[in-house]
Amino acid sequence: MKLIIKPLLVSLAVSACFSAGAQAEQQDLAKESYAIGASMGKYLTGQMASQKEFGLDVDLESLIAGFNDAVNGVEKMDNDTLVGVLNARAQLLNTRQDERQAALLKQLSEESRDYLATNRDKPGVTVTESGLQYEVLVKGEGVKPAREDAVTVHYKGSFINGNVFQDTHESGEPQRVALINSIAGWEEGLQLMPVGSTYRFTIPAELAYGQEGMGAIPGGSAVIFEIELIETKKPGQAHEGVDMGKGMGMSMGIVTSPTLTHQ
Repeated sequence: MKLIIKPLLVSLAVSACFSAGAQAEQQDLAKESYAIGASMGKYLTGQMASQKEFGLDVDLESLIAGFNDAVNGVEKMDNDTLVGVLNARAQLLNTRQDERQAALLKQLSEESRDYLATNRDKPGVTVTESGLQYEVLVKGEGVKPAREDAVTVHYKGSFINGNVFQDTHESGEPQRVALINSIAGWEEGLQLMPVGSTYRFTIPAELAYGQEGMGAIPGGSAVIFEIELIETKKPGQAHEGVDMGKGMGMSMGIVTSPTLTHQ
């Protein structure tokens, strides 16, 4: 009997191992499949939420039915019709987005224009021919930069409502920038500053980031920069390592608000 039982026990043990391995594989497959489904569900939920902001809702029951039919190879809508419906919805979504962007641009442009009109009459504010507004907070005794110079500065940039989008003092590291590659308001304004000065510039959108905006700065926005000019150097002296990107604040994680009304 022992000679018969031992092979049987071994066989049962091997069978149990294969069964456990198959069960583990099935469990892994179930987890992976669930993860794929959950990921697709999260993506669709995000898309639905985004489109709902523009007044385009989704019938969830029909969406799930369409998904199930596609997975099971059932075609209740031919491909041309399907593409046509999706394109029409995408076009409507683009139209709604353009309308909202245009309304926001109009709002921000009006708010910026009103702020600039009020700010120009404040004591200590000088307005240049271009429309740049500046105030002298600290008057230095050094030389003034030329257009082709590289400058080292500390600065704080904010919107007209006071929200700060970057402050180099927080990192403790001043920035070095080629003046000719700055926004127009910086290029003009820094040439007015002797080294050692701190000026506050209120810059109209047309001298800053225009009607298109850049990064998280909306189009049509006037912006305010307080700039401390630490150093200026001539070409060939210090351009190595200088940020040659357009304007100040364009590589930053800028935080903004849809409404820039001054508080």
